[in-house]
Amino acid sequence: MKYIILIILAAGSYYAYKNYVVEDIPITNYQSLLKKVEKTEVTLQEVKTGSNMLAEFFCNDTAFQTSGGSSVSACLSTLNNYRKECESRIFSNAPATFTTKEQIVTIAKRYTACTGSALP
Repeated sequence: MKYIILIILAAGSYYAYKNYVVEDIPITNYQSLLKKVEKTEVTLQEVKTGSNMLAEFFCNDTAFQTSGGSSVSACLSTLNNYRKECESRIFSNAPATFTTKEQIVTIAKRYTACTGSALP
């Protein structure tokens, strides 16, 4: 009987750990940002970092830039020139934390369009 109780306690602990303990997911790219927001809220700074990574990803995609009539170097130059201005414009009224993918995708689209790294 005590083994059954121990098994139930172990299973319950494992379930609680997997569903309620939030692992720290580092923001290494835009996809990791979207993955993190599925588990927990993300900060405005994390969204800025992820949005910048997305903009750089678009700029470094030669085929994408060529299809839009631009180049990698021109895109990176534009991104560097407009980064601060676009951050202040796009993120100034943003919430301190984000809780859904949709919020992040919407603001990241606006940011990449502002910096010229993606087509509006």
